[in-house]
Amino acid sequence: MALKEAMRYTTEDAKVRCAICAHQCSIAEDGYGVCRTRQNRDGKLYTLIYGAVSSAHVDPIEKKPLYHFFPGSLVFSLGTISCNFRCKHCQNWSISING
Repeated sequence: MALKEAMRYTTEDAKVRCAICAHQCSIAEDGYGVCRTRQNRDGKLYTLIYGAVSSAHVDPIEKKPLYHFFPGSLVFSLGTISCNFRCKHCQNWSISING
């Protein structure tokens, strides 16, 4: 996977605070965020999955949580590995958690 410096973070002491989701992870040196896709390396936050696509599909809009939004149309869905949630019975576990 590609390594790229993340855009949304701040530094605090020897840690970095990720600002990409509501968890606002405070990550120590060589540590990872809840999503396991962001890592603190030498006081900088890096995304470990930049440009990595795990799934890409064209689906009917009705399959998505978009109530009455262009009924009968198609939507392009794009996803990458990992997730910052840990939902029981996740339908995407094989790509979101298991990676």
